[in-house]
Amino acid sequence: MHTQIKGKVTVNAPAEKVWQIVAHDFEHIGQWASAIPTSFVNTNAPAVDGAAVGGRVCTNSVAGFDDIHETFTYYDEAAMKFGYAATDGLPGFMEAAENNWSVKPVNANKCTVEARGEVDVKAFPGLFMFPFLKWQMGRIGKQTMEELKYFAEHGQPHPRKAKQAQNAKSSALNDFHIDIC
Repeated sequence: MHTQIKGKVTVNAPAEKVWQIVAHDFEHIGQWASAIPTSFVNTNAPAVDGAAVGGRVCTNSVAGFDDIHETFTYYDEAAMKFGYAATDGLPGFMEAAENNWSVKPVNANKCTVEARGEVDVKAFPGLFMFPFLKWQMGRIGKQTMEELKYFAEHGQPHPRKAKQAQNAKSSALNDFHIDIC
């Protein structure tokens, strides 16, 4: 089974600034997207077509799921377009996941960002999970576009991501204790 989710957002920032965020800093999506707790460069993925990195690893906050390894499938600096696919860490019910992004200038201080995500799921148990997966992908896609817009326009993570980071920090502090004998 195959599903596709499309997203588009207008950002009040120059296209070059947004391209810097989504393409040049590809591996740092975890700094601004709440769906990704943390991310880092995938050193095993070779860079393609002039990209600074070949891919990234996105940590997963859902218990029982692996970190997702993503690799560029194409990268076009001049056209401000790229695509990437998950190469490792997909949940067992998913066969493939791919995403394509583009940044298009509207004027000197405004651009549009478009993304198209595509996922193939196995007939079983994917058939039963398909409606939830499609809903979840749409929700996360909408949030990610909103958070990208905020990050590009304000130079800091969306309040949702900031709260998530604060909660993670508080949780880590609560886990820390010293036994004094």
